[in-house]
Amino acid sequence: MKKYLWGLFLTLLMICFTSCSHPYQNLSKDSSAPKQLSTKEKIDDFNYMYNILKENYPYFEVNKRQNKVDWLNKKNDYISMIKTTKNDKEFLNTLHNILKELNNGHTDIMPEKFYSPFASLYTERTDLNKAWLDELNKPKSLERYSANNDNINKKTNPNIYKKPTANNFRTEILEKDKVAYLYIKSFNYYNIDSDGKMIYKFLQKIKDYKVLIIDIRNNGGGSDNYWQENIVSPLLNKTVVYNTYLAFRGGKFSENFIENRFNKKYDSLDNISKIKEENLSNTPPELENKFKYYKKDVYIIHPQYPIGFKGKIYLITNKKVFSASEAFSVFAQSTGFATLIGEPTGGDGIGFDPAICSLPNSGYIFRFPLDLGMISDGTCNFEHKTIPDIKCNPKMHVNIRRDEPIKYILNSVH
Repeated sequence: MKKYLWGLFLTLLMICFTSCSHPYQNLSKDSSAPKQLSTKEKIDDFNYMYNILKENYPYFEVNKRQNKVDWLNKKNDYISMIKTTKNDKEFLNTLHNILKELNNGHTDIMPEKFYSPFASLYTERTDLNKAWLDELNKPKSLERYSANNDNINKKTNPNIYKKPTANNFRTEILEKDKVAYLYIKSFNYYNIDSDGKMIYKFLQKIKDYKVLIIDIRNNGGGSDNYWQENIVSPLLNKTVVYNTYLAFRGGKFSENFIENRFNKKYDSLDNISKIKEENLSNTPPELENKFKYYKKDVYIIHPQYPIGFKGKIYLITNKKVFSASEAFSVFAQSTGFATLIGEPTGGDGIGFDPAICSLPNSGYIFRFPLDLGMISDGTCNFEHKTIPDIKCNPKMHVNIRRDEPIKYILNSVH
């Protein structure tokens, strides 16, 4: 599952784009910014990024299949693009466009506005985040992002980002004593406690209803703890167990990140050749020759203060369901917790925080996933998303009774 700090990253993302329509525009403008890079330095930085991705990034073959983009084979094209850049700002924008061709929502360049608050958040758990902090604290990145250890630890106040999302959920009774509706805008980590108390009261109120509709359309994720604690645990009547898989390319750069998260180096992971013993029916074709290691994760979720709900649960999804909200979709379908209705999700909900990497000359930091996440039958979640059990137009209206998923569910009750 995409973990805690990815949820915080989403919070920063929303704040950044709310306050600034061009998140890269302020880089390299102030008088303390590093001197402009030479063409050779830019190309060397690109080559460094290219090689890191070549050895560690998991979705090159997926990009070929889905988007007809052979990213690794376009190296010379990308170098030609970089040669035309006249300054650092153009170089940054070109790197952004190059990474965009990977077509992965967890792969991008870190905007300047994210640096100090993000570093401060990572320092809260140095035991889990050393690999990330090592990259953030590279001298060139400290210089580039106009930061140093003092202002990471003293001047930046990460508490300004630790705010719940306002009006994060809403409830409605669509048919008295029959159909209840719960919409959740995000799984923001900082909404868990405040939302949880109110959601629990609502669930108690409708515990004898025939149908509960949970709507996560446009929910871009946050924290898995949100949906596990606030939605699943109260609605469960028995413990559920399900599993997912992570596959790793085996590049040297990845190992420290994997060790931080799992307390395991490569030699403690299973060799990819052993994945045959799992009898998975739908693994991606490149798994055995492009990857070296894998890890099986078994999740156990227990009922917690169960309300005794015995009705049917529907989960409405659309293509903007991503990361932690996608993890909820995977769980709901894998365990039979809910019937999914709407359109396929955005995927990429299985795995842990994306790695970050500091470029040696510019100090620009880019981000990318290290793991290829698979559901219990080996299906690549990023590639195939989660396909709803009932497909219909997920368009949202002001009056939700006009929504196709809602109309379908209400008709099925009668």
